[in-house]
Amino acid sequence: MERLNETAQDWVPHVRRLRPDMAWEDVLRIINGPLPHDRRWTQSRLLRAVKAYVADGFLPAEVLGRAGRRETDDRLPAIVAAIKGADPEITLQAICDRLESMRERTPRGRTSWQPSSVRMLLERAERLGLL
Repeated sequence: MERLNETAQDWVPHVRRLRPDMAWEDVLRIINGPLPHDRRWTQSRLLRAVKAYVADGFLPAEVLGRAGRRETDDRLPAIVAAIKGADPEITLQAICDRLESMRERTPRGRTSWQPSSVRMLLERAERLGLL
């Protein structure tokens, strides 16, 4: 616990301010931003530290709550709808491949697309009237 207390100024204010409104990976990116490489946190280490501080009463239990959904925009559904509109017979996997070649990130920020994600975006595009 002593080692945690030495580094608390690096992460406690951010956790207090950003959680549970922001996902852990985003909080981690903010915490690690100004830190030198040898003092960077991993997500699992940060979670263990936060749980220890919550157990000892230094942080409120709410910081461990589930993060809310991110704000959604219409950009990805519009891109997927345009790809589908240009070739109505295109498969979900082919759309995945096209999005990866365009270097488009998934809604969760990953680089590898799955057909289920594309299907979800096509359904959303349909609800938005883009298809």
